[in-house]
Amino acid sequence: MNKELISIVVPVYNVEKYLDKCVKSIINQTYDNLQIILVDDGSKDNSGKLCDLWGQRDRRIITKHKDNGGLSDARNYGVKFAEGKYVMFVDSDDIISEYIVEYLMKLIYETNSDISICDPLHCYPEENIVFEEEKFHKVFSADEAVKEMLYQKSFLVSACAKIYRKEYFDNIKFPVGMLFEDSATIYKIFECADRIVYGDAKLYGYMHRENSITTKKFSKADCDILYICDEIVAYMDRKKDHDLIAASLAYQMSAAFRIYLNAPRNNQFNDEIKKSEDIIKTNSYKVLLDKNVRRKAKIAIIMFACSKKMMIKVYKHVDRWK
Repeated sequence: MNKELISIVVPVYNVEKYLDKCVKSIINQTYDNLQIILVDDGSKDNSGKLCDLWGQRDRRIITKHKDNGGLSDARNYGVKFAEGKYVMFVDSDDIISEYIVEYLMKLIYETNSDISICDPLHCYPEENIVFEEEKFHKVFSADEAVKEMLYQKSFLVSACAKIYRKEYFDNIKFPVGMLFEDSATIYKIFECADRIVYGDAKLYGYMHRENSITTKKFSKADCDILYICDEIVAYMDRKKDHDLIAASLAYQMSAAFRIYLNAPRNNQFNDEIKKSEDIIKTNSYKVLLDKNVRRKAKIAIIMFACSKKMMIKVYKHVDRWK
């Protein structure tokens, strides 16, 4: 396998407890032709110093320091210094399998694809991490991959656990100052590709920890997903592809339920809750008839129509990661 240079961008912000484990998992890759870009996004703890120390230990690591601008801004900044033909993103509190880069590049070469994807393994602090090998892989066209992602069938919308041609990020950026930046970006990146390959190996350790972006207290920023989904639906409408429009409505429905079920009833989120209700009511019939929509989404629609109180009680016992 021709070992092209792979640039790995790692945004870093106040993760001094986790950074060493993350970087160790990157430098120990079996695929060693790497450029590792640590972007210190204005950390207030010792993360920036740790980045510099790692830069001294491994010649493949470069460290960049910048004022705090958030995850999107750090990724965009890091990509500017990427010299590889391909780029990958790793969050600085996550841990990756030593085989992930080799595996994803093997998929690209064997299937002549432009983007490769593997699965995350959901991990928790102090638990042993056991990565899982591939059972199958499948090649998609760009539109097929976008539909697969919006229907949340195989792979997540996350920017992580994927390798892309670096050139795709020349004109497409992550939106600064928003949550769910991946939802706003990855479907556009997919559309740059001719072929996208997905393998179900679980090789990216997605760490759930207290006060991470996905576990912190609900805020107005969590409602960004509603407006991102408006953009996705409008984008697909302009393409005038019935299947892509249907997939975007399914994704928007999922986002609406997320806000409706998680937003506190304290009068601060009345507009967002009302918007979510309107989305659910407007699109319920179309989504229910869509054979590609997940069963639990259809159950949620039926429960919403029959008993909202019961749906909220049931939701508390649902694992949102499955």
